[in-house]
Amino acid sequence: MCGSSCAATRCWKWDIPERFSHRNFLSTNYAIMVLNRPVSQDKVFIENLWNNANVRITVDGGTSKWDNYVRNLPHEMQTNMKRPDMVTGDFDSITEDTLEKYKKQGCEIVHTPDQNHTDFTKALMELYTYCQSNELLLDHVIVLGQASGRLDQILGNIQTLFLAKEQSLLGHSTGLYLLSDDALSWLLNPGDHVIHVPEEIRNNKRVWCSLVPIGETCDSVTTSGLKWNLDNCTLKFGSLVSTSNTFSGAEKVTIKCSHTILWSMKIPGILM
Repeated sequence: MCGSSCAATRCWKWDIPERFSHRNFLSTNYAIMVLNRPVSQDKVFIENLWNNANVRITVDGGTSKWDNYVRNLPHEMQTNMKRPDMVTGDFDSITEDTLEKYKKQGCEIVHTPDQNHTDFTKALMELYTYCQSNELLLDHVIVLGQASGRLDQILGNIQTLFLAKEQSLLGHSTGLYLLSDDALSWLLNPGDHVIHVPEEIRNNKRVWCSLVPIGETCDSVTTSGLKWNLDNCTLKFGSLVSTSNTFSGAEKVTIKCSHTILWSMKIPGILM
């Protein structure tokens, strides 16, 4: 999965690999981050995603969720799982026993008590510091968290997507993606976007996608490659929001937007 941009024309190209294949994992530099929600994806998928990451981070209660997930894997998979590189957060949601366990394993423990930001936002800041210290340039960061449970926390995660963009928390060239169950979400900046849709996705009858304006009206959106395309439409809460859309079967989706919007899409085949 990658996004490339052309600054002169404000055009971005997004390549979503078939089922996040093992080959694609190895072709990019990325970090994986686990938030405080259960891990629901397929065991082999998670094993590949986790073990092939350049940096592995668990965030506060996400450490306990990750520990519980690993302890319930088959023994061989447990022994194959690499330890987190960093455990971070204000530590109000992690047990002392779990924190001590990972400390003994040699994980870097970074306490971030500042309450002006969420643990997710602070974890991105710590990741950026880690990458600078280790001279590591990431293509993207994949964050495991669920879009279910407390609505305020879901909105807080979306806020972090915007903070990462507006304040360059990861620098200017690193993408940030939220993976919730089998849905992948990221921000589309103002400009032109081309999203390549693998055959497995576009031929699946139950896939969906959405374009949602967050925080401001998107004055103009024009698309192709969707079942219900938009033609210079305004997206605004209280008016039109393009949820429960899907793909037309074309190999690519094009989106031209005047303001930042949240794009989400189903990635079939990665759930348990």
